[in-house]
Formats: sequence, structure tokens, C-alpha cells
Amino acid sequence: MNHFTKIVLTGLVAIGMSSPVLASSYECDSGPKAEWKTKDEAKAMLVADGYEVRKSKIKGGCYEFYTKKNGKKFEVFVNPATLEIAKIKED
Repeated sequence: MNHFTKIVLTGLVAIGMSSPVLASSYECDSGPKAEWKTKDEAKAMLVADGYEVRKSKIKGGCYEFYTKKNGKKFEVFVNPATLEIAKIKED
């Protein structure tokens, strides 16, 4: 294996190992699902705060909302047990 090939392979391995870090997920300490508030309650809270909710899903124990506010796009992670915003990531 020549020197160039080793460098390229090392770079590809480094990129592959860093991909999970670059993922846009977040973990919530949300407890048992039986104690969660509904996704509609979380959505209503965001709408009342001025967010336009475009899409939602459950990921990492959080409600993850794809939203828009003041012309900017955001991913908003809401703890389903407390309905507190855990993280906001601007897209």
C-alpha cells in the first residue's frame, strides 16, 4: 500500500468515526412513556411561542420538532415528560 493510499484511508476512517458526533440528535431524560405529555400538547406550546411546526418525531426520548420562526429554521427538542425545551438547534 503506497503512502497516498494510507493517507486517504486514514481520512475516510476519521470521517466515518466522526459521523455520529455530527448527527443532529439529542437525548432527553424523559422517564417512562406512560408519564409523557402528548405530542400535541408540546406542539401547542411551541405554536404559542411563535414557532410554525412543520414536522415532528420521537427521537432519543425527546419530541423533535422541525420548525420555522422569524424566517429561520430550527430543530426544537422537547422533553415529553416536562414539556421543557431541552435544546434548540438552528438549521
